[in-house]
Amino acid sequence: MEPEKKKIFISYVHENSDQVDKICKIFSEKNIDYWIDRQKSEPGKLWKTAIKEAIGNGGYFLACFSREHEKKSETHMNEEILLAIDILRQKQFNSGWFIPIKLNECNIPEHDIGAGKTLHDIHYLDFAKEWDENINRLVDKIKPEVDENRLSSDFFQKQYYYQGLKTLIENGRGTGFHNADMGHPVYLLGAKGISDASWEYADSPEKNLLFKMLSKLSLELKEQGIEGFGFIWWYDFSEWKDFCKFAVNIYNKKWE
Repeated sequence: MEPEKKKIFISYVHENSDQVDKICKIFSEKNIDYWIDRQKSEPGKLWKTAIKEAIGNGGYFLACFSREHEKKSETHMNEEILLAIDILRQKQFNSGWFIPIKLNECNIPEHDIGAGKTLHDIHYLDFAKEWDENINRLVDKIKPEVDENRLSSDFFQKQYYYQGLKTLIENGRGTGFHNADMGHPVYLLGAKGISDASWEYADSPEKNLLFKMLSKLSLELKEQGIEGFGFIWWYDFSEWKDFCKFAVNIYNKKWE
């Protein structure tokens, strides 16, 4: 299965919805995934369980402090912060995972986060004084990791497609590839580097869809550094000659 994308968990009180919506709008424009409100939980799932899972799986925890939050004696935000602190205590102090922001003039609660530190020891962003500057700083902090997660997700997906197509060759079931079981001359010639043979078959570099897809995937995966992992299943299908060598090898193994 493809790894789940990391989201930014946003904790706030509903009196600050308008200000938080501005932050969410920027996140959407920057392709940053976020988790907000109980409406995001899956149908049938207990709200507290959904919140705990979302906080634990989040790429960052964004705590939106405000005067409105200070005035409330009871709020779901308090519970979210305490859950986040439990997770924060398991991380390095300078992990940057917990991001406090001030939406307006207010005090950040002195919750103990372990090792003699409190939330006051974590650098916060003051949106009340410098909105433009601090929203940009927030995006600059979050965006690189979000982009890296997306790259990882894209890399994983390409590996999945690549391995599926490679299996079609190994099983001799690829579309336009059936002639490989008869030791088709196109592959024998191609493996020797003869690419100008005039064969009117689907099994040729111009017509073989399987080769075109695998060649494209091979080039893209190489650009993303797949060769550095040393995967035993990796084979470079970038060139027609290499594709043909693989096909001939599969054919020979079937007749050993």
